Amino acid sequence: MPNAPFKVAAVEFNPELFEFDRNLERACTVIDEAASNGARLIVMPEAALSGYVYRDLDQFLPYMDTVPGRATTKIAELCRKYGCYVAIGIAEVDRETGLTYNTGALVGPNGYIGKYRKSGLNPSDVMWFTPGNTGYPVFETELGRICMLICYDDTYWEPARLAAVKGADLIAYICSSDRVLTQLGRAAAGNHSTIAAVQQFSAWNGLAMVASDRNNVETNPTTGISVFYGGSASVWQADGRRTGHLPATNQNLTAASPGAILYGYIDPARYLNDQKATLDRRRPELYGDLAFYRAPADAQASTDSHTVTVSAVQYQLSAGEFDDNIARADEQITKLEANTSPPGLVVLPAFSTAGAPIDVQAAAAQAESPFGRTVQVLSDFAVRLGRYVVGSHIECDEDKLFHTAVLVGPNGKVAGRYRQSHLDTGYTWARPGDDLPVFDTDIGRIGILLGEDVRFPEASGVLAVRRADLIAIPTCWDGNYGGPLQESEGLFAHGFPANTMCLWYAVAKTAQAYTVVANAVGAGRQGSSGIFTINPVNAEAPIIASADTAEAVTTTITTRGDPDWWMDQQRLIAGRRSDLVVPLRLAAHCAAFQNWKHSPGYDVSGWTGYVQ
Repeated sequence: MPNAPFKVAAVEFNPELFEFDRNLERACTVIDEAASNGARLIVMPEAALSGYVYRDLDQFLPYMDTVPGRATTKIAELCRKYGCYVAIGIAEVDRETGLTYNTGALVGPNGYIGKYRKSGLNPSDVMWFTPGNTGYPVFETELGRICMLICYDDTYWEPARLAAVKGADLIAYICSSDRVLTQLGRAAAGNHSTIAAVQQFSAWNGLAMVASDRNNVETNPTTGISVFYGGSASVWQADGRRTGHLPATNQNLTAASPGAILYGYIDPARYLNDQKATLDRRRPELYGDLAFYRAPADAQASTDSHTVTVSAVQYQLSAGEFDDNIARADEQITKLEANTSPPGLVVLPAFSTAGAPIDVQAAAAQAESPFGRTVQVLSDFAVRLGRYVVGSHIECDEDKLFHTAVLVGPNGKVAGRYRQSHLDTGYTWARPGDDLPVFDTDIGRIGILLGEDVRFPEASGVLAVRRADLIAIPTCWDGNYGGPLQESEGLFAHGFPANTMCLWYAVAKTAQAYTVVANAVGAGRQGSSGIFTINPVNAEAPIIASADTAEAVTTTITTRGDPDWWMDQQRLIAGRRSDLVVPLRLAAHCAAFQNWKHSPGYDVSGWTGYVQ
């Protein structure tokens, strides 16, 4: 491991179609420049030596390379000269099989190190490339343990998570990301602007990241098809902070737009951080569904969309002050009664009537039966509003205490319960729950998370695989994890408030389930409750409350989204690589997990071995 910060370069490099040799020469010139300026890790874009928008595979093939091959050999000369590492995207043709892959190659001072073949294929990739068969390998280097991820991989939370669980410190994010062009109207629905969603890789996993992209337009003269790239190369520390970025491109791109090099420093002292430490608190026994392939047919999935009104309510909660807390909640509910109509969902903060307990003794004093005072209050609110209501309380069951969320229907009856399964670190009084349920209702399928559950993408991932249309999250967040969304605003069709919480945003986007989060204000709580949407890049900005004012935010959504959008939950589930996700649901002590974690590359023999 390095013992001091080291310089990195995130490169915006623009290859030319039909010009492999010229692109390789130009790429080496850029690598030489970055390395001579002291960069120890240089990250180049996806398909950096070929360009991307070919007519078909036959047109593309002459501009592909083997890996290792001509490009890695030439780049290795520079890596030896400067003692640096280069991660670069190469359109690969396998010399033995003739199969083609969208590949990232890592080259270092001693030559070619290894490859990653892209798993998350987008609608263009599937015209030219075979799904990757390398898993998500992690490579030991003197800069730390490096993994490579490519562009559309960021549609899924699993690639970075698997690399983190395997021991990665640093992501080389290799990207050629098209941008949102709002002037195209409905045609913009095909522009997913994937580099607008990279923060989750770092923030969810405690990994540093160097993210590249292109920043020009590429037009194929044989088809007339043009793709506009988004720029926005960035550098992220392992504690989730973005410490450098280039601007998003404007809408006046040309093929001749010059590239750029973003320099920054990665601090390896931050490789050990609070978020990475949560890996030890994972609960693989709850994640079994992640290994199931639930597409194209899934009897659990909703078949109908529902237009519903959703609200996130925030107010001040004082520990143990039931009457005052209920009065403050009632004030917000009364406003909702006057301004909104059913059907829909309302979410209240965690510990909705009692406030978060200050210690073990207070938790015991605030504990209620499964149908105690809090549930009665929630029932009253649900009937008054004619909507589903979610809140939480400390539940006592046979002398055991749980942090329990309750879903109450508009008829006042309890429709579901969820016990927090990934407990906040201070909840020493609580027992963890043992399931991540999803509840069928007449407004769609509803999943629930609580508090620090959101620090574990497996939790929302299970809810997605179980086909939740809506996710309700009561919380009492004080800012000690997560943080503000730090993406390049120029890539979004709509802006987002500065206090948009990145993990809540990521839950909705990667689960493709509308997510309603309610947090308290005052006493150190950070508010920022909101409604987090499933297409925030192209169509729907998050609706976010203030950080410090009692209020309710409300909007109307249609579950399951618009079939013309670039992504929905059905497409998400169909695109998952459940075959590669198996390690996430293996117990940490079992032989198959240990074999996978400690073997070079991505050895799947521990769970795929075949005996005749």
